[in-house]
Amino acid sequence: MKSVDSSPTKEWGSTIHGLRLYLGATGLGLALFLTCLEATIVSTSLVTITDDLKGSNNSSWIITSYLLTYTGFLIVWSNCSTIIGVKAAVLASLFLFIVFSAACAGSQTLNQLIIFRALQGLGGAGVYSLTLYSFVRIVPYKHFDKVSSLAGGISSLGLVLGPLLGGAIANKGSWRWVFLYNVPVGVVSWMFTWFAIPSHFPNQKVPQTQGLKTRLWLGTKSFFRRVDLLGSFLTLTTCSFIIAALQEGNSEYSWNSSLVISFFVISGTFCILFALWEWFISLHEMGIIPMFPWRLIKNRIFMGVVLGFFTSGLPLFVCIINIPQRFQIVNGSSPLGAGVKLLSFSVSCPVGIIACSILSGRLEIPFCYITLAGATMQVIGIFLYSTIDPVTTLWLGQFGYLVLGGLGVGLSVAAFYMAAPLVVDHDDQAAAVGIGIQFRTLGGVLGVAASAAILNHFIESRLSAILDPMEKAALARSTQSIMTLTPDVQNHIREVYALSYNAQMKLAASFSAAQFLAIAMIWKKDNVRFSKGKPQPEKDHIQSPSSEESIE
Repeated sequence: MKSVDSSPTKEWGSTIHGLRLYLGATGLGLALFLTCLEATIVSTSLVTITDDLKGSNNSSWIITSYLLTYTGFLIVWSNCSTIIGVKAAVLASLFLFIVFSAACAGSQTLNQLIIFRALQGLGGAGVYSLTLYSFVRIVPYKHFDKVSSLAGGISSLGLVLGPLLGGAIANKGSWRWVFLYNVPVGVVSWMFTWFAIPSHFPNQKVPQTQGLKTRLWLGTKSFFRRVDLLGSFLTLTTCSFIIAALQEGNSEYSWNSSLVISFFVISGTFCILFALWEWFISLHEMGIIPMFPWRLIKNRIFMGVVLGFFTSGLPLFVCIINIPQRFQIVNGSSPLGAGVKLLSFSVSCPVGIIACSILSGRLEIPFCYITLAGATMQVIGIFLYSTIDPVTTLWLGQFGYLVLGGLGVGLSVAAFYMAAPLVVDHDDQAAAVGIGIQFRTLGGVLGVAASAAILNHFIESRLSAILDPMEKAALARSTQSIMTLTPDVQNHIREVYALSYNAQMKLAASFSAAQFLAIAMIWKKDNVRFSKGKPQPEKDHIQSPSSEESIE
């Protein structure tokens, strides 16, 4: 095994060699795979889970509770890594993910499952953001395109296999394994990471002059002094209230109810407070690492990348979460059959990611051109999918639309991810990746919540006239109650669900179209591209949003 230098590194580069490199990459890859798999595995098992726990009307909370804490703590974990070290942060977040995965498997009520899913998302946030960051720092810069493609491929594989695995488990009637499988695989990942990743990663080894207890005490004090806990609280509160408003609006409460309106107002207020707080701590030297450094807001190109993350995250999550449910409720597919049908979209996404790696890495095509192609394909594919007839029969032509949409989503997701660390200074790279991932997940969780609001609106406005209160209550508990109704009523209910899913896809297509604004923001005379000849940009290259220097 090669030794490492004693001086800190300021560029991408490997501090791990030989067998440890492969074991470390395997541990990180397994952890990344698990968190991505967990984001989609419930999409095909959601109907089975909520039917068993008697809470069909609150089914979306199983997804949004996970994504909510996932979104709120992505940047916190990134900040933790700068204080306690990347390895320690990865191991701590993976431990939380494993423990609360087991708790989810043991849930006896829907409320218990929602709470444990939120705590599972807390750990998943750290695993996802830190493993992605570790992948781009585990090898020299010249291999950045390859390792980015590998990380993107692992992420996409998790997204692809999630619905299939969830459907297969649901078909066997034991949905608890949807969460329980994380325990043995997670333990293997934890052991590989603990053994193979150096404690000083990603920097070169620095001699330790203090004892373990002293380092732990100083690290704990530094954590509470430097981590932006208030910013995290404000972010989580902002997201929680707007999601609660979207989920409960036109379900338990009307849109014009004082509760829903107050939720929107509280969310907006905390969003403003978050912006003011980040501005304050960025302006004053307080020793706190801001979740969103104010200097990055002045970087037009980076803000365009952030907008791209947000607008590509919504169609990604809305399609993966809601399309399998359409196949089950409208077309009568089994959970596994819904997962198989989703392959037309979910396999196309990693193909788009691989294509982005080839286009940007080998051909050095600017990211704005790649995202332009991706956004165009998304708009066409997803919008056409939203226009299919709301009938219970399965029309095969829809799979062509899903393939086109999936390719476009993969191109955009990969391009914005690869561009994020290239358009900021070296010291901001971890924050840039974390912010981007946070906004992608934020787009996804808002999309899932908005989709639930759309579904509630269609059910309330179009089914109230044909269902009595007892039938509506039964439908709210379990979609299996549809089978107890007359054939004509069954068909009508399924068609109403189909109309709601079409409306959800129109929402996704609208956000795909919003990516054109993000593309306009990153467009410049010498467009951002990946070049193997240079590492990250020099500081002076990115300071002015009007700078026309090439970022390569």
